[in-house]
Amino acid sequence: RMSCLLRSASSSGGEKTHTLDDRQRNHSFIVPQGVTLKMAFDSSDAWGVADLSETKSERFTSPASLDLVHALRRVSDCVLVGKGTVERDNCTLTVRRLPLTNSRPRQPARVILDPTLSLWNSHVKRQKLYQIFQDGLPTIVYYSSNSFCNSTESFKFNSRSESDPSFGIFSSNMWNKDVSLVDTTTQNNSSSGTNRHIDPKQVINDLVLRGIEHIMIEGGPTTAIQFLKEKLIDRAILIRAPITFQTPLKSNISNVTLENAGLKMIYRQTDSFGDVVEYWNRIGCSWPCDEIASWP
Repeated sequence: RMSCLLRSASSSGGEKTHTLDDRQRNHSFIVPQGVTLKMAFDSSDAWGVADLSETKSERFTSPASLDLVHALRRVSDCVLVGKGTVERDNCTLTVRRLPLTNSRPRQPARVILDPTLSLWNSHVKRQKLYQIFQDGLPTIVYYSSNSFCNSTESFKFNSRSESDPSFGIFSSNMWNKDVSLVDTTTQNNSSSGTNRHIDPKQVINDLVLRGIEHIMIEGGPTTAIQFLKEKLIDRAILIRAPITFQTPLKSNISNVTLENAGLKMIYRQTDSFGDVVEYWNRIGCSWPCDEIASWP
């Protein structure tokens, strides 16, 4: 498992609040190791992540919170989401609201957990086109061949060993060389029947072999809970917007969920738009910098 941080820093913070300008003046762009979770919720007890009464997913956090998200992407080697996030938002997960830096001039890789490859199959068949598969930026899709019923015959698997960093990548007349499809099925986890879940530990181990040091998890709640249950989250930045969804999509995440995952809230602040930003850290690990809210 990756260590908490590349550099040691104090996790104690004062009561000073920080603005985006403070972050922009900090040009150190500290890049930690490990896994950082970012999630946004409404202010209800349901910790809603979307309003089911709306036909289209809309952003509900403040401009400052959006800037914070892009700042976190900028210091991440990859941004990881479940298939539902891509399906619902047709997102690109790129850094757009802030400039890239000379020290990190590339966009983070995008990582999608899609056990049945439903997104890729829909895209290839042009049933629904996704931006994330069309912009020419690196994307890794983890799936499990155990999840397939009759759709694996069109794919040709390679015979590399599990210790190979490219283990599980297959080609299928892939016209987009920037998308890697990675089968997480091994002799250890294969079985009769179907398995529609992907082992988070296996994903992290594979990403480490690919040189990924800092993983940002951006949703959705099902994906977040999988990593929280395995105690794989090193730190979390959670945003509570000052709104209440009419019909909230419950996240099933709470303070108890985070505490059971070994995390402790170390700082909390409210921005000028009313968004409450909570900073959670793994007990025994240090935050990337001394002034908590100045990172990322």
